[in-house]
Amino acid sequence: MKPILLILALLIFKPCADKSIDCEDLLLKYAEQNQKIEFIECQKGKGQTVLEAKYKVLGHNSDEIETILIKKYGIGKLKFTCCGWESTNGKNGYIKNKDLIKSNPNYILEISMYGNAEKENQKGEIYLEKDKSKIDFYVIVKLLDI
Repeated sequence: MKPILLILALLIFKPCADKSIDCEDLLLKYAEQNQKIEFIECQKGKGQTVLEAKYKVLGHNSDEIETILIKKYGIGKLKFTCCGWESTNGKNGYIKNKDLIKSNPNYILEISMYGNAEKENQKGEIYLEKDKSKIDFYVIVKLLDI
């Protein structure tokens, strides 16, 4: 009797299994692409993180991209803390996409932005650059299975 139940369970739940999603530019595929956000890489994640895509934003574009991410996806306003710029209270944003939800209702896209203010001068000494226009920022998009 147990083998029959196992076979039935596999037949019932197999169509519900996750469809494989390629590691690629997640913003391009599931959100709006912006020319001022440069795709760097995508990596397979661990645990609840299925995929993680990383993007670069030049400092002189950081205020504009921050405003877009706040308005469209709800990230927290960036503030300077310790050694760089991060979202107020660690508030990340979320990208809603119908096609992604159809592929797996447990999938969500989380988006965040940060900038490391640690810079090295010509003498090899580390200092903090507080002028946002002079540092690179990064946008991280995580595909989460929750």
